[in-house]
Amino acid sequence: MNLPPAVVLLLTLVSVCAAHVISLPFSPARRPPWQHKSAGKRLGPSRPIAGRLQRPIQAFSKRHKQPIRDLRLNAKTRDIKLANYYDSLYYTTIAIGTPEQEFNVTFDTRSAITRVPSIYCRNGQKFRRNPKKYNNESSSTYKSNGKPLEISYGSEQVSGYCSQDNLVIAGATVHNQTFGESIPEPSVFGSTMNGGVLGLGLSDTAAGEYPSVVDNMMSQGLLPAPIFSFYLNRYGSDDPDSVLTLGGTNPQYYSEEFTFINLSRPDRWQFKVDKVQLSNIYRIAFPYGCYAVVDTSTPLIAGPIDVVESLNKVLGAKPLEDDPMLYTLDHSQLDSLPNLEFMVNGHKLSLTSKDYVIKIPGDKTGDRYYSGIMGTKRKIGKKPVWSLGLSFMRTYYTQFDKGNHRIGFAKASSFANKYLQYYFDFHGA
Repeated sequence: MNLPPAVVLLLTLVSVCAAHVISLPFSPARRPPWQHKSAGKRLGPSRPIAGRLQRPIQAFSKRHKQPIRDLRLNAKTRDIKLANYYDSLYYTTIAIGTPEQEFNVTFDTRSAITRVPSIYCRNGQKFRRNPKKYNNESSSTYKSNGKPLEISYGSEQVSGYCSQDNLVIAGATVHNQTFGESIPEPSVFGSTMNGGVLGLGLSDTAAGEYPSVVDNMMSQGLLPAPIFSFYLNRYGSDDPDSVLTLGGTNPQYYSEEFTFINLSRPDRWQFKVDKVQLSNIYRIAFPYGCYAVVDTSTPLIAGPIDVVESLNKVLGAKPLEDDPMLYTLDHSQLDSLPNLEFMVNGHKLSLTSKDYVIKIPGDKTGDRYYSGIMGTKRKIGKKPVWSLGLSFMRTYYTQFDKGNHRIGFAKASSFANKYLQYYFDFHGA
């Protein structure tokens, strides 16, 4: 069976949680959204933080044994517009060095280290220069660090060394930020728009790890609280631009109260899952326990291979002959598919078929539909780990609260319905 060109970018980034790199390019007829001029820039005026954020500030300061600085109490949240690359990744622009060198970066909630490609790229034992990479020789604020950089992306390793320099994001200058210069760039990022990764994972400075950008922004009085939040739109929709909010949340982008879940470990955005079910027709419990991580580097939802196989079988999805990791669905099935539900500490996190089914626009062969539930071998001992990726985060506005060691979910606002209601209200319908 020969796969059409429309089926070979979706599986590329899934390699972060699966054992191999998978790719599903989109129809060449659709022009990719190249770098927007607005990406990485502030959206409107900053918004003050209410006194209720004092608690996470105190918790963060106590945890890191740093005094509370009055400057933080006057700091404001920062909204950053993100560009959407076919729902496969979201990116923005940051700058490093003096004078500034700009890079497009995606986001990694699994690692705290930020990295950009170095001007020095290894080719065997030799190095070659590439003027589009970070050049520490041309920055007057660069400081040598020299410690090695080793990061794993699925089956690929990123190597290089660490450096220090000023980093600019959302109009704020973060001084002496430690970041990685990668040599070379892994192929998993070769076909994407980004020039690096902004680390938003949990760092343990007591264990010798470097503080993340958010940590340094807190310590330098640039944020009011150790919190960041994501609103992710759907490509091609009329929804507003995707936004990363640093220092708090933006109520414009969520429509319900937050469901907060305590993290199960201090170094990862991970929490315990009680069971997974398809509405009330199929339930899976885990005798040894089960965990989930919210992972911005994974485009879909990935779970244990045997469970995913069972779930897709119930959904009527069929594996492709050329790649059994990818399941296809018939268009006639979509309206009758059950909800995918994660039961967490008495709370239900539910996704409809519109949330977890992937639609790939076609040309002569028509649109194609794929299950957004894929298999992974990730485990902690005997306990499987689910990766709740971008398709999950498009459904749930997600708040990452480091100060209170928790993660919060609220249903993302449905802007299409709101605009329609505004129209009816205006016309008196």
